[in-house]
Amino acid sequence: MIEVGYSPSVRLFEAAACGTVIISDPWPGLESIFVPNEELLVARTPQDVLTYLHEFDEEERQRMGQRARATIMRKHTATHRAIELERYADQLTNRVKQLQV
Repeated sequence: MIEVGYSPSVRLFEAAACGTVIISDPWPGLESIFVPNEELLVARTPQDVLTYLHEFDEEERQRMGQRARATIMRKHTATHRAIELERYADQLTNRVKQLQV
């Protein structure tokens, strides 16, 4: 993922899987994993963090954390990665077979 411009920390996935609301710094590709302001909050300044802590009540934080968790469980589990790895292996196997013909 570093080659395509970003490499998210595994901690981001772990926190979301626990249903914890996430406040992240902005980085390219973040939107490909989560929907900002629905599944996590993006802070560009320290004031943003303080604003989020004061503006979002506990119920909204829990709902946001649960939406992030749902995304992780729907798209980013170990099972998803294993299926993806198998798909890549199948693609490589098919390419090798085509080259041998």
